[in-house]
Amino acid sequence: MTWDMPIRPIESGPLSNQEIEELDAFLLVEDGLEHPMDFFTFDGLICAVLSGPNTIMPSEWLRWVWDKEEGEQPPDFASEKQAKRILSMLIGHANVLAFTLIHGPQYWEPLFYTHKIEGLCVPIVDEWCCGYVKGIGLDPEGWRPLIDARPDWFEVIHLYGTKSGWDRLKGLVDAHEDSVARHQAFVDRIAPAARNIHAHWLARRAPQGRTATAQQGASAWPQ
Repeated sequence: MTWDMPIRPIESGPLSNQEIEELDAFLLVEDGLEHPMDFFTFDGLICAVLSGPNTIMPSEWLRWVWDKEEGEQPPDFASEKQAKRILSMLIGHANVLAFTLIHGPQYWEPLFYTHKIEGLCVPIVDEWCCGYVKGIGLDPEGWRPLIDARPDWFEVIHLYGTKSGWDRLKGLVDAHEDSVARHQAFVDRIAPAARNIHAHWLARRAPQGRTATAQQGASAWPQ
């Protein structure tokens, strides 16, 4: 089965909570994959893939969904029906995310786990940021000029998405009495930064005589 599925009209809208749970069940429970991404890591990965300077084909990024460590272990689908179901949800989520980032970026939000701490719902962003960092890693040379030019846009993503960042967070957040508030202040910077990154590369993808929207669609998915 080919992984390079073409972009299609968005018919069903964003995934429901039940569909997200179904994806996680396949990836983390049912399929026996050794190092799969959970849904929230995938959300970060596909955001980076759709926001970067160059085209990353589904055949490339999907293999990291199945195996986030090596990109080598394929899924063992029980049937063609199951394969189509899982792939349609993954591609469908990517389509919705791409459409929203182009046509209504102000409405887009990254998807995070939440954890209750002292009665507060605190976002847990490590998985999402790790996925985004993995997406950058699929085209490191392409991303390098923007990372060098605007490190502020990547600061929080690298803090929560890399081992060196986790070590820094111990001093920046964990060691302080107001750690929840400090954490939230960092979290609040992720969505604006990701929108800025997407807008930066989107503007540079559009050649003269074509709209940025059309170019993003052509760049993100094979026709």
